[in-house]
Amino acid sequence: MAKSGLAARLLLSGFSLAYLAATWGSGFDRLSAETPTLERLVPGVFRAQADLSAGAVALARGDKANALAFGESAVRNDPLRPQATALLGIAHSFAEDQQDAEDAFRVSAQRGWRDRLTQIYWYDAAMRANDNERAALRADALLRANPNLEGAAKLVAPLEATPEGRLALAHRLAEAPPWSAGYFRAGQTPDVTRLKNRAQVALAAVGQGNALECDTLGGFARELLLNGMRRDAENLWRASCGKAGAAPARGMLADGNFELLSKSTEQAPFGWRKFASGDLAVDMVELAPNAHAVRARSTASVTRLILSQAVDIPPGSWRVKARGSVPAERLVISLDCDGHARRPSRINGDAAAAGQVLEADACERAILGVWLRPGRDEVTLEEMTIEPAE
Repeated sequence: MAKSGLAARLLLSGFSLAYLAATWGSGFDRLSAETPTLERLVPGVFRAQADLSAGAVALARGDKANALAFGESAVRNDPLRPQATALLGIAHSFAEDQQDAEDAFRVSAQRGWRDRLTQIYWYDAAMRANDNERAALRADALLRANPNLEGAAKLVAPLEATPEGRLALAHRLAEAPPWSAGYFRAGQTPDVTRLKNRAQVALAAVGQGNALECDTLGGFARELLLNGMRRDAENLWRASCGKAGAAPARGMLADGNFELLSKSTEQAPFGWRKFASGDLAVDMVELAPNAHAVRARSTASVTRLILSQAVDIPPGSWRVKARGSVPAERLVISLDCDGHARRPSRINGDAAAAGQVLEADACERAILGVWLRPGRDEVTLEEMTIEPAE
């Protein structure tokens, strides 16, 4: 094991301190779990929990000697308690007594797999042995016990980092465990690498006799789209949801005539996002049965984003055209590669006339943006197309 070991690192980061202070025993013993400094007042017959609390504090302070002493005392006071042998094991790990650490955690495992530190230790051991399936089994056990486990992302990150680890995780997730919904939730500030890896895990889970429902994987596909990951989102949606929702021709614009803009993202995830504010109105209107358009009006003094969508366009020159009641040079188009639409600084052509030419590079997270320049006239956009520029 590395000098401080995975289990020790997780403990010191707060992953298991609260667990070691679980409320067992009675009287002052329970109180010491919440206020470890009171452990000195605990009578000897009730020392097990106090030793766990004091040992946790010693570990947090990097006090190896006292952590080991409290671990040994906890085992003496309650030799059948898995948490006591787990504390002793982690203390030995801190002291770099790896054989003693392994012996302690073997005893703890024999007394039941419900102890968190024991699961963490054997997860780390499996990872060091490149046994991805066993590591995924231990991670699954930890997350089944607590689907909202703090530090879960760090726990599974080593598995997500390799194809073998992703497949092992997919085997567990294919059973739709209670933690799957949280696993496929990107959060407010998602890590792009993590999203990419989890998209691969999701695809592998679909191929394992997957029990996950479209609601879970389809929701994750929508989150991929919001982060500009069109190709991954399409692949996952087609594999997991089948005909449950419309998916566009690969790579090209979705919903070029705005028919789906009124539907929810659950019904039609591939398509436009619209943007409006106090000085910008963006609405969908019905011109005739089965004929829709986007109507935009701006009182802003600057160019504003009105529409965007994630795209997967091959490198090359592309021409974007806008049809409708669009005054000359009112619309400009942007193409960016980091999942965020930015106002273009250089514009080649007019989208409302012969078309605006865009130069596409190899993009992982391409976003097409439609921008409205300042002006009094209302703009009605009936159709948008993209085609190779000749």
